[in-house]
Amino acid sequence: MDADATLRDVAAINTALLIEDNADVAYLLQHMLQRDGYAVQTIGNGRDAQKYLVESKATDVVILDLMLPYVDGYELLAQIRESTIWHKVPVVVLSGKVSERDIVRAIELGADDYVTKPYKPLELSARIRRSMNNAKRR
Repeated sequence: MDADATLRDVAAINTALLIEDNADVAYLLQHMLQRDGYAVQTIGNGRDAQKYLVESKATDVVILDLMLPYVDGYELLAQIRESTIWHKVPVVVLSGKVSERDIVRAIELGADDYVTKPYKPLELSARIRRSMNNAKRR
């Protein structure tokens, strides 16, 4: 059996919500996550993400950009942490914001990890796995 057939036969065991407004970045991230076995829901702006957080069941992990149209990632992070459904979901922030102030703000709002762009795919995958493992132990 070839590797592609094996991948098709294995159901995704984890779900991920990817909130990223850059279509090229979102495409690459979605591909990376799917390769790692995630079923991925991708949303391209903060307003649609807010609606999704209210109307949908929680995923296993959220990968969140901070600079989004309409509603920024900080506000979404606060919404996730205040939600009775989403509050325990690990959130990995992936952002071009590299200042210490931005990183500290995201962590204080409840981000489980913070990765700056440009990111290294293997490192990002490892940080996502670690955040999910840490969340399971809580």
